[in-house]
Amino acid sequence: EVDGGITGKPPKVIAEKLLILGKYIFDSHPESNPPLQNDPISLRASIRAESPSRNIQFSFLNSYPILWQLTEGMEIADLVISDLSSMRFLELSPEAMRLPSFPGQTVLGDRGENLSSVLQEICESPEQKQVLLEWIKELTPMDVRDLEFPSDFTGKILLTLVESNGEKISAYSASDGTLRFLAMSAVLLGSNPAKFYFFEELENGIHPSRLHLLIQLIEQQVERRNICLVATTHSPQLLRLLSKKNLEFASLTYRLPDRIDGGIKRIMDIPDARRVIEEQDLARLHEAGWLEDVIYFGENE
Repeated sequence: EVDGGITGKPPKVIAEKLLILGKYIFDSHPESNPPLQNDPISLRASIRAESPSRNIQFSFLNSYPILWQLTEGMEIADLVISDLSSMRFLELSPEAMRLPSFPGQTVLGDRGENLSSVLQEICESPEQKQVLLEWIKELTPMDVRDLEFPSDFTGKILLTLVESNGEKISAYSASDGTLRFLAMSAVLLGSNPAKFYFFEELENGIHPSRLHLLIQLIEQQVERRNICLVATTHSPQLLRLLSKKNLEFASLTYRLPDRIDGGIKRIMDIPDARRVIEEQDLARLHEAGWLEDVIYFGENE
């Protein structure tokens, strides 16, 4: 959390933590034995040790993120760098997903490159292939019974969907929405997943009547494989589909008038939000602008 500062004064970090699988690596405000924050130019944080009783507290300059300072020489740097390198920010492009690729490429590119190869690797497991086919049938209007990967004269392969009537549809002809779903499936079902994925506008290309199935697939795979997935949305329909468990992780991104910085606030931390959401639909509150209004009036009190 950053205090944006005021005219003539620089911004400063007032809270920071790094979590891995629910356990903090460092935290300036842990629930147990929080460090005393009484220095105007520093931010103290607790560094997790193997035994909680051995956790160590360090002081860091509040003019820079703790994460940046840790990478300057502490032993924890290797762990931090490893996890940061496993973060993927995907900007899926239909053009990239339609490109043929060489077999053996098991990592989906940031724009969706290698989609055919990643799906081929998934289909090498009969069980995983059947799971993928069932989700394709549920989430697309196509009656797909098989996936084929014919190769060209260069050795590259291209995904081909085979429908029950024998019709074959290559990745060149598949819809943008179908390709986008297949890329998400490649991420969630592939053998070499990253620890963190970011999708912008998760609902893009997915029919509203099937959006709940995508949410179901994500929830199942995230829990089963310990994947962290963050997504943005403007869709009230998607908000309406969030389970109570996942609503606890939902946040509002906003920018107040006359402010140059934006903000992110957990929805359940918005004053009175929990009570109001129990009485009214979150999607309707979003459509009415209630969330932003509460933030605006709360900041200006």
